[in-house]
Amino acid sequence: IDCATADPDGHERALVIGGGIANFTDVAATFNGIIRALKEKESKLKAARMRIYVRRGGPNYQRGLAKMRTLGDEIGIPIEVYGPEATMTGICKQAIECITAAA
Repeated sequence: IDCATADPDGHERALVIGGGIANFTDVAATFNGIIRALKEKESKLKAARMRIYVRRGGPNYQRGLAKMRTLGDEIGIPIEVYGPEATMTGICKQAIECITAAA
């Protein structure tokens, strides 16, 4: 996160948090660490005008994605959340379009 938020330049940035569809990993549990890190870096994320895209599937993914949606509301950072129905390539395309449209 420190590298992604270094030297804010006024342009929007995108952070993609994603992975495959887990077989055994509790997605909600693994998101707890990510949520903690995003809360710790809230001011840097805002200064960098970061937009976050999350995509994950697997055990408890609905609960994990709900936690990420709630986090976006709590810290005031746009977080778009997707389950396994969305493709990583599609989400990356959205992130790129967001950055280029804002440039």
